[in-house]
Amino acid sequence: MPDQQPTADTHDMSWVLNRLAEEKGVLHAVLFSSDGMVLAHSDGVHRDVADRAGASSSSIFSLGRSIAELAEADEDEDTPRKVIIDLPNRCILVFGAGHNTALAVSVAAEMTAPEVAVASGATIKAIKGLAPALSARERTAYGTS
Repeated sequence: MPDQQPTADTHDMSWVLNRLAEEKGVLHAVLFSSDGMVLAHSDGVHRDVADRAGASSSSIFSLGRSIAELAEADEDEDTPRKVIIDLPNRCILVFGAGHNTALAVSVAAEMTAPEVAVASGATIKAIKGLAPALSARERTAYGTS
């Protein structure tokens, strides 16, 4: 049986998220599947919060895909690269991470602050370098092969 590429649903990718959380201004990072299941989270975020964030972020990312036609995006461009949630003194960046996954990064800064640009750049670099490992396999219905 050939070795399969490690993916976030078979290997612990928390180390990647912990490294992102070390960036200036980054509070937390959560990697989740396209259906909202948490695959990994940085050490500083409680699992219950990560679960809610994964479910909510999955919905927001799906919404971004649904309204891409408003931007007249080509069919192969219908997945947003990043969705930004702007909060007072904080923002959440939700990135497409790999096949069937997305990554939410919370930043303790306004959307236009330099910390957001640094967090965004570090996240994009991690995703580009590790996209296959940040992916998740298709889940099948229980009891099927």
